[in-house]
Amino acid sequence: MKNAGIRDRAITLRKKTLTQDDYGQPTTDTVTDTSMWAQVIYAGSASESVKAYQVFPQRDVTFIVRHPNPTDDAGGLSINQTDRIFFESRYYEILGFEEIGRRDGLRIFCKEKGSDGR
Repeated sequence: MKNAGIRDRAITLRKKTLTQDDYGQPTTDTVTDTSMWAQVIYAGSASESVKAYQVFPQRDVTFIVRHPNPTDDAGGLSINQTDRIFFESRYYEILGFEEIGRRDGLRIFCKEKGSDGR
């Protein structure tokens, strides 16, 4: 990927592994954190969401990362929409992806969820 020097922000990909308990209910087994470098692009202006009669600022963010290659040291990292990104003490919900070039990079479109991840 050209201009790799602009990926100057450290983000953490939080991946949950779901299993079933003895009663067949889904439970979170482990949470895997993977750190990576990204370029951060804030899209437009911040909007607001209302939760419990309080207004919280919310913004859309695009993270541009190196494409997760199966031959990398990360052991073939896979990213899906159930994962979350942790950046600057805030959680971001993954909305979608877009491949850049032929596995040169990956755009991850996210929406801010807040500091508690809800």
